Amino acid sequence: MFSIKIRWSNIIIVAGIAILSLFLLAGSASAYPLPAILKINGIEQTSGISSNCWKVENETYSICTDTIGIITPAEPLLIRSPFTAHLTLPIQEPPEELGFSTTRVTDDDELKATVNDVRAWRFEGNRGNWYKLPSEREPDINLSLEPGLYVLNVGAKWKDIGSVTYGFLMQVNDLEAKVTNNVSYGG
Repeated sequence: MFSIKIRWSNIIIVAGIAILSLFLLAGSASAYPLPAILKINGIEQTSGISSNCWKVENETYSICTDTIGIITPAEPLLIRSPFTAHLTLPIQEPPEELGFSTTRVTDDDELKATVNDVRAWRFEGNRGNWYKLPSEREPDINLSLEPGLYVLNVGAKWKDIGSVTYGFLMQVNDLEAKVTNNVSYGG
């Protein structure tokens, strides 16, 4: 009787490891979208990746991930308004649907449990207006924003591939603000 219990516990452990391995393998089989790139005045920012539903390569199913907010890089792009942002999506095929919104954020909107050089921002519905973009791989976005910190939220959907929400962080400075070099030298 004692040896049967050991065998069952061994079977349960092996089954648990097998199930965990399947999840890890499925997660590594291209079931996660690549980031997009935003370029403003020659400076690039790689997006954060928020909620998404992405098809597993060579399979008939998708893996979906919901995030608690909009994920952005930790450091904002420093820009002046008005500006043109050039978006580059990682998939060669143009998206079926593409749109964006900009939301002005403050420290109170940031979710404090962030790591790995990214920040997360509270997203309560669509506080900003949602604008459709042409279904192109590299559209331009022309914006004029008041000074402040903004999250640019981009949603893209590809037929038979998946959908993803990309997040970018921009700091819009006053038009008349002068850029200064804050380098100090030890002496």
